[in-house]
Amino acid sequence: MSENLHFNILSFDWPKLKPTFYFTLEETENSHPIHKSKWSAKILEAFPELENSDTEEIFTTFTEKAEGAIGLEIKMFGKELRIYKQYLKHKIRTHFKEKGYIVVKNFIGDIQIWLKEKKEIHPLYNRYYKFSLKIQFAQVSEHPELVVSFDGITKVMTIPLSEIEDTTLVKRTVFQNSVFNYQKLNDPEKQDFYNSIVFEEAFPILRKDLAKAYNIPEPAPERSNRYIKYLKHITTFANAYLLSEDFKKIIPIYGKKFIEVPKKRINHIDPQKGLLEYANKNKGLIPKRELGRHKPYRRPENPNIKFFFIYHESHQTQIKTLYKYLTKGTGKDTYYQSLESYINIKAKLSNEHFIKYTDLHNPITEIIEQLEQKEFNQDSIRYAAFYISPFDKFTPNKEDKLVYVKVKELLLKEGIISQVIDYNKMQIDINKPRSYQYTLHNISLAIHAKLGGVPWKLAVTEKKELVIGVGAFTYQDANRRYIASAFSFQNNGLFNGFDYFSESNSKALAGSICNRIRTFSSQVEPDKVVIHFYKDMSEKEIKPIKKGMQLLGLNVPLYILNINKTEAQDIIAYDSNWSNLMPKSGTYIRIGFNKFLLFNNARYNNDYKYPASEGYPFPIKISMSSPDEDAFEDANIITELLTQVYQFSRLYWKSLRQQNVPVTIKYPEMVAQIAPLFQGTIHKESKDKLWFL
Repeated sequence: MSENLHFNILSFDWPKLKPTFYFTLEETENSHPIHKSKWSAKILEAFPELENSDTEEIFTTFTEKAEGAIGLEIKMFGKELRIYKQYLKHKIRTHFKEKGYIVVKNFIGDIQIWLKEKKEIHPLYNRYYKFSLKIQFAQVSEHPELVVSFDGITKVMTIPLSEIEDTTLVKRTVFQNSVFNYQKLNDPEKQDFYNSIVFEEAFPILRKDLAKAYNIPEPAPERSNRYIKYLKHITTFANAYLLSEDFKKIIPIYGKKFIEVPKKRINHIDPQKGLLEYANKNKGLIPKRELGRHKPYRRPENPNIKFFFIYHESHQTQIKTLYKYLTKGTGKDTYYQSLESYINIKAKLSNEHFIKYTDLHNPITEIIEQLEQKEFNQDSIRYAAFYISPFDKFTPNKEDKLVYVKVKELLLKEGIISQVIDYNKMQIDINKPRSYQYTLHNISLAIHAKLGGVPWKLAVTEKKELVIGVGAFTYQDANRRYIASAFSFQNNGLFNGFDYFSESNSKALAGSICNRIRTFSSQVEPDKVVIHFYKDMSEKEIKPIKKGMQLLGLNVPLYILNINKTEAQDIIAYDSNWSNLMPKSGTYIRIGFNKFLLFNNARYNNDYKYPASEGYPFPIKISMSSPDEDAFEDANIITELLTQVYQFSRLYWKSLRQQNVPVTIKYPEMVAQIAPLFQGTIHKESKDKLWFL
């Protein structure tokens, strides 16, 4: 069956006439600022005094005449086209606000409309469906384009701000048709608006800690087909609000359907490029089916492995069951035979190292005391601890979260790798071996990798390439972002080491990257250096890296790939010829100059029995650049770089489920999520280990 791909984009007409906009140097009633980045030669000619001034903005009433304003005909290209885009955004925003809807900017500055659900789900909150509208011009067609995206559901409490006792739990809040951050009420630039807020009419947006305070249960993770749900939402929204006659007066949309992806923009990576190699040169594509049969590519170096449990006294029964599964398997009609059998290592239970604690919320003191009393033969034996945690690392409670981190750090300092198991999740499934076996598969996989083994590698001919990945994690409470870098030598994807820094420390990041390039090039001169970055890399960030390469005499191309792991919330595509809508794995679509959507999933054919457990990940968005002028002269380089991203997504060793983000981004994010919470620094010996899985 051939594919039939569509974007989530509606096309509309160019204006029949060039509109006339009216500009002034001073702000007037109902005027809008135009930043100097949008000033065309025509605007500078009309206002010659701007040429040598420090003025940052001029003002326009758009098509409305204003006293003393200069009228200029807007052309549909360059900087003036950007002004026209601002005009259309203003018209859309006004249109929905006048109808009484909440209208905000989304995280990338596009228009987001909130539609309140009519039926009541819960007495303490209302649900709002969020839709974003993005205007672009001839990016994937020859016409102006309106990207329609569904951004999920937000819950707004029915309890007003005036009745919230603990306001530290309140952040984003709805007042009338606007959204504001309660914790920033002292912002001097918005005092007029903030002074108008009536707390009895302001309603907080529900967050995890607020939900906990009001005993609102957390919903179960959504595992249904995202494509089907997404298409249903945007189609309903478009039919009801965008294809109406009053909206068409603003945006003259033609047609009634989302546009088809032009064939010339579609290419495919051969799934065989993602082929994996296990023990004895066995190869395959799907670790879930193959790891237990083929066995891991390489065992941990230390053959002497012992494991023990750290648990609360009330966990005794579950520990016995878990131990039985790890040593004897999950029994009849299941696939999990044991830890040893599944990942091909010899591991022995170390009873003398068991740690049982009594304080459920703060076990650290007890764990430290007991650890100090125990002797570990670190010279000959590699130890692994199963820590049964009363809460997981995603718990909204800060104190509980820090306990998880402290246990992790404490064991790491002792040279002990740890596998944290969420007790609450464990007790739900542990007596259902047919369900729990899949958790045990993932636990065994992660343990093997943490011990220094290699579950599988890419089945590729090795090339002289250095690939560096940089990912990030933002701590909302501290409003601080940390970045980390993961290094992979050659192109086989094998992890080599990491560092982490505060986002503001770009100098340290550049130094770290240069050191890795130096280490690699001292052994072999690479054909190219590739950096996978979590955002657009600035010239300030690139310059010291390129300079470092020049000082090394390394005259090879440097490629920068911005990999957007937010799963392309603006542009997606779907396959209308397949019932589940998700395009085949390896499909990539050009959506701009050196910009692509890459579909990275486990759909390798038109199998209507596609296992839902594999999930339906959205595409990732990739943009490419290089400081080297001739870097993209080779017509094959783009396919090579995209293939490498595709391959590196197959090296995730925390779960057997196929990932859509490469480990070059995923692993650094995991490090940045936990390492900055450590009280001390990470030992050098631990910077080439996968303890964070």
